[in-house]
Amino acid sequence: MLCEARTSSHDSTSTRPHRNIKIASTYCPPRHNLKVTHFDSFQTLGSCFIVGGDFNSKHTLWGSRLITSKGRELATLIQTRNYSVLSKGTPTYWPTDPRKIPDLLDFFIISGFSPSYADIQPSYDLSSDHTPIITTLSTILMTNRPTPRLHNSRTDWYRYKSEISNQVNGEWKLKIREDIDAAVSKFTNILKQGAHLATPATKPQGTSTYLPSKIKCLVALKRKARAT
Repeated sequence: MLCEARTSSHDSTSTRPHRNIKIASTYCPPRHNLKVTHFDSFQTLGSCFIVGGDFNSKHTLWGSRLITSKGRELATLIQTRNYSVLSKGTPTYWPTDPRKIPDLLDFFIISGFSPSYADIQPSYDLSSDHTPIITTLSTILMTNRPTPRLHNSRTDWYRYKSEISNQVNGEWKLKIREDIDAAVSKFTNILKQGAHLATPATKPQGTSTYLPSKIKCLVALKRKARAT
């Protein structure tokens, strides 16, 4: 299964009313030239639903690198029906053919609730040539915590280099597997300690509210226009 939806309602203080959400999976064969009328079958799910899967449709609306005819048809339906897209904006398809470029084909389409109540994350467990994606639905606004980093803009890279050079030497034994595991663990700790000593403490960043893929695309276009 390429896509999975999970629900969460652990917050008893939430005043948002509960509703019935239909969850469906989909697969669009790559060779079929689907039109808006074919995608419009989503109406049979009702007014509140979430559909996820391999759409085999490319459009910048959900983060693909280009637009195909099938993707244009699906985007037209999404905009006409006022649906929303849940996408991480990163490639989910990793072709084995070196002549092909990874791209985003797997995402969710939702209706009847705001994307701010959903969080989407990729799953890097072993799978096929597609990266599985998991969406969590909640009764409260979803927030994204900043990614932990060992460095920041104030890191003293000269001190970082010096700290590592003073502790790394060529006398570590690398004859058996246990020696290699111990050396890797020790080297990792040295890198962490060097980054900690060379990076001054900063005020932790607060959580940020999840942004729908449509807003992310608009921000990306704005930045591209500014750069141009």
